[in-house]
Amino acid sequence: MFILSENITYGETETMGHKFYRFLLIIAVFFIIPGILLGQNTKKQYESRSILKKSETQIQIELELKLLKKQDKTENLTKIIELNKQLEKITGTGKTETGSLMDGNNYGSLINFNPPSMGGFTDDIQNTRIYTDGNRKIKGIAAAIEQRGSTAGKLWSIVVYSADSLSPDTLKVYYSVNNGVSWNMYVSGNIRPGDYITPDDLDMELVENISGQKYLWVAFGFQRVSGRKAVGAFVLQIPSINGNFFNMIEWPASDSIKSYYNIRLTTDNAQYTATPYVYIACSFDSTDSGGSKVNSQKFARILNPYSLVNPVFSFMAPNYYWYENSGAITRQTYTDIAYFINGGEDSVEVSFCGVADSTKLYFAKCDILGNPPVSSIGAGGNIGGSNPNSVKTHAKLSSNGNNNGSIVCTFREFNNGLWNVKWFSSTNYGNFEGSFSNSPLLGSSANLNFAPEITGVRNGSTHYISFLTDAAEDSIHYVSMNSEGLLNHVYKMNYFSGSAVIAPKPLFRYQSGDSCLMIYSEEGPVNMISSAGCTGAPIGLINLNNEVPADFRLMQNYPNPFNPLTKITFSIPDNAYIKLMVYDVQGREIAVLADSDYNAGNYEVTFDASSLSSGVYFCRLVAGETGNVAGGFTDIKKMVLLK
Repeated sequence: MFILSENITYGETETMGHKFYRFLLIIAVFFIIPGILLGQNTKKQYESRSILKKSETQIQIELELKLLKKQDKTENLTKIIELNKQLEKITGTGKTETGSLMDGNNYGSLINFNPPSMGGFTDDIQNTRIYTDGNRKIKGIAAAIEQRGSTAGKLWSIVVYSADSLSPDTLKVYYSVNNGVSWNMYVSGNIRPGDYITPDDLDMELVENISGQKYLWVAFGFQRVSGRKAVGAFVLQIPSINGNFFNMIEWPASDSIKSYYNIRLTTDNAQYTATPYVYIACSFDSTDSGGSKVNSQKFARILNPYSLVNPVFSFMAPNYYWYENSGAITRQTYTDIAYFINGGEDSVEVSFCGVADSTKLYFAKCDILGNPPVSSIGAGGNIGGSNPNSVKTHAKLSSNGNNNGSIVCTFREFNNGLWNVKWFSSTNYGNFEGSFSNSPLLGSSANLNFAPEITGVRNGSTHYISFLTDAAEDSIHYVSMNSEGLLNHVYKMNYFSGSAVIAPKPLFRYQSGDSCLMIYSEEGPVNMISSAGCTGAPIGLINLNNEVPADFRLMQNYPNPFNPLTKITFSIPDNAYIKLMVYDVQGREIAVLADSDYNAGNYEVTFDASSLSSGVYFCRLVAGETGNVAGGFTDIKKMVLLK
């Protein structure tokens, strides 16, 4: 159960000069039907499916569905949903469910918002804190951009964080209308206490109607009180905010031991504005009756993602393409999904890795009707690339949703004792068994490089990749590329230290000559940062959208170690007298960086140690009542100067 509200309380509604609406929230918890076939030969499974003969009725229904989909008319939607239900009864591939309303007392209220003013731009890479609270651990971040209509270029982001062991995980949605220079909070909420969102298991997809209304779908993995990992989702209508809560929707024959994770979304909205689908893919693990571990992928469609009352979920069962009975081995698999169109035929491609042969990436395609996969990619469905014996993980897919044939898969690869980032790029609609490009190893050749993320421009040709390199002064990379190869590589987008737990999420912005945009979490992981711009040096800007800090806090200086400049950030929940001092190891006062009354807020100062010698120093923050620091808050951070 998920509750959305302005101040994260149950059943509470506030009025702040704006009309509030009840918010739609859907929890989609997926389970695999029993009786899953066990095996390790991917090709054998594919062949057993491909020999199934279609009946005349099935052929006719599929032809009619394709015709209605190509017409892309809103009035066809009811018929499309009904034909999908008929097709699933014939093929036995899954289940279609319509959400039902929850108890009317379980509702939340939405926060109002003030339209921001447009800002100017500089040549520097601007780092703006969207969400800041150093005491709360970030669970996940995601972002999306509007690409149609008068609001094309409007940016959206979401952060999920946990407060403490007694408080529920909380989400906040933000937007920006000035290319990421500043952000405003749109809505907040929380999940049910006792359930916990799993780290970095969050994805966002925006579907855009021709009517001007747009719909933001968010899916995430979470762990229930029972210990089982499940899938949650909600939809937000923008710019008008309304909707209702829904009951849980589950896969057929769910049980208490199947776990779902690594949730990914895509849509065919690049081609269809009136009748789009949203597609969900994820990994799962379970235990069979003999105690053996079972791994596979799951796949589902949302047939009417514009509906706030009766969204229809169509589930494919029992598994997507690859599955394995691994005995006592517990695996972490990775799944992603992308939509494209090839010669007038719609296709969905799913990638997965972390399977028995971890040196390969696996791919499979299916049509958009929910049929089982109709083809595998490569010999046995696996690709090793130019380093066929290297372990590969965290594979992520990207397409432009059109018929340009460009499909890119980026991943993490282990070579010579070091993890690097790489991509495979196909110009033949994801048919990686043919000609495809191997990128060079990306990132540092001496330091650890973490998992990448990727996104593509709808009906365009460009893809964007981001990842973190861990070093003394870590670096978040931002790569733009197309089917021809690398277009641009920014080696440092971050001003603040990046998190190795939450992968940075790439996006782009509608600004001529400079489209670099991504969001990332600071080391901790804490806070959510927007990084905008491709040129100049990264600069840090404090922008908390009028959010007042919850308590006093002195953050660790950055960079640390430093030479000779470092930034020191502190937070003040109430008006207070602040004194910020630097001491050497003998306790002598070296510098006073602040010594006056401050209003509640977040502040950043620069410490210049150019006149000091290398060594350990201490930064001390003291806060008290206005005009007096005695008896107030105090905190100390260790700093290292290396020259």
